[in-house]
Amino acid sequence: MFDKADFGKIIDTHAHIGSWCADNVDFTEETILDAVCDPLEVDINGETEKNIVEYVLVSNMSGIDLNEDDTPKISENEANEEMLDVCQEHPILKALIVGQPGYGDAQNLADMIERRGDEIFGIKLHPNTLHLYANDELYEPYMQVAQDYHLPVLFHSQDDYSDPLYIYETALKFPDVPVIMAHLGMGDDQNHWYAFGILQAALKADNCNLYADVSWLSPGMIVALLLRGEPETIDRLLFGTDIPLGPYSDPETYPARISEVKSAIYEAFPEEDAEILCHKLFFQNAWNLFFDGRL
Repeated sequence: MFDKADFGKIIDTHAHIGSWCADNVDFTEETILDAVCDPLEVDINGETEKNIVEYVLVSNMSGIDLNEDDTPKISENEANEEMLDVCQEHPILKALIVGQPGYGDAQNLADMIERRGDEIFGIKLHPNTLHLYANDELYEPYMQVAQDYHLPVLFHSQDDYSDPLYIYETALKFPDVPVIMAHLGMGDDQNHWYAFGILQAALKADNCNLYADVSWLSPGMIVALLLRGEPETIDRLLFGTDIPLGPYSDPETYPARISEVKSAIYEAFPEEDAEILCHKLFFQNAWNLFFDGRL
């Protein structure tokens, strides 16, 4: 059963600090905190609801960003120490440490987890920026670290290097590791349906442990997934925004995003069902994956 006291709480599973050369930006934690630290006034089809962001899962983009010579901007250790220090100062932020397969060393992550494991809630991998196909064997040492320390792994998913099928192939080798396909195949709805098909097939086959976040999906697409998805699939969908990329450097955009997604869900489902679906998507699924038993 759900705790009604948790209704209206939010966990954002996809956020960043750091630099991103593709958009020529360099964000600090204040950009996130300005958007999420106060209770949010959310409009659900004309009805106001107060929401509270409990936690934001954050990784350091500088650790997956590249220089002009295609080398990482900073090392795994630099990126992750910086991220952990920021999260230590702001407890609403929870760290995903980044890996650099092909450039770094998974032992760096293992050593950091040994030192600061209580502060680490997952691993972030970005095949497109590192130009390394997501089914490459170089990911396996990083997945092994995730398995050894019982951590989820968030993969950027899109196409090319980050094809959801390649992510699935890597997840098959480590069936106990929760693997999250960020953006559920970033791009248009065709990409999302492709990734969703892989997610549903994997859950029916029961041969790995796939999840997805819904950052950048339209409200209509999110509703379509909730209408189409089996109950087990719905339990694997996570709210995320990619804040502060795109429009989310503007703090007014954040509650507007929550408003439009919740409004679409309440339009499509009976009120009691919509309430449960919103609670799962925005809070409970992420709590179960990242925090249950840890906080």
